[in-house]
Amino acid sequence: MTHSIRDDGLVSNNGELAFEYVLIPDSADARLFVELSSYGADLCEARQALDLASEGAEGSRLWDASAHLIGFAAIAYCRTFFASNVRQPLTDHIAIPVELFEIHRLVGAFRNTTIAHSQSELATTFPVGVLDAQTLAVTDVTAVTSSQTLPPPLVSRFRQLLEAVDGLLYEAIEPVRQRLTEDLRGSDRAEMLARGARPKVINATDSDFDPRTKRLPYPITNKLHWSSTPLSGE
Repeated sequence: MTHSIRDDGLVSNNGELAFEYVLIPDSADARLFVELSSYGADLCEARQALDLASEGAEGSRLWDASAHLIGFAAIAYCRTFFASNVRQPLTDHIAIPVELFEIHRLVGAFRNTTIAHSQSELATTFPVGVLDAQTLAVTDVTAVTSSQTLPPPLVSRFRQLLEAVDGLLYEAIEPVRQRLTEDLRGSDRAEMLARGARPKVINATDSDFDPRTKRLPYPITNKLHWSSTPLSGE
């Protein structure tokens, strides 16, 4: 069986194309590409959550989860422009369109006061006494929480914002991608494959799970946590 590396970087196996993967060498462009692409992953999560929120039939479990999905979409979107310890805000790379700036601010406020921190009256808890309807005797004291998510017109506007920001992000990424592509074409790809220039997967168990780690600007490893326990916990 013969293999040959073509000028386009693909591996030809007896005339049929297959893919080989190599880790792009560390550079300022590689790190910028990682940062910009990580915003894209967050925006993808936000879009998928909004799509799911709109797909459930009334009375279905997906319908019941729609408010939570909209809330998660707000969190995923806001991750892109809130500063963190590992990357700059997306707004350091693109400008939010003027016509969408108000919904951008509204989604941020919704995330801050309602989803991430329960401070808004959109989620209000009342102390309620339960009385017997005939005698008015006290049967229980309970708490009732009334919560509201973004109304449908604002969800539609939020989706427009996501699409616009995703388009601007693509425009920012593409020149970086092209520079990295040209650099890779000028590299010795056979030598890169020979020395195993690929991300290293570290297998771990669920007991090793640690959410306090911080990813690197140029990652070379990824720890995957395996578990035999289903989500039901049984």
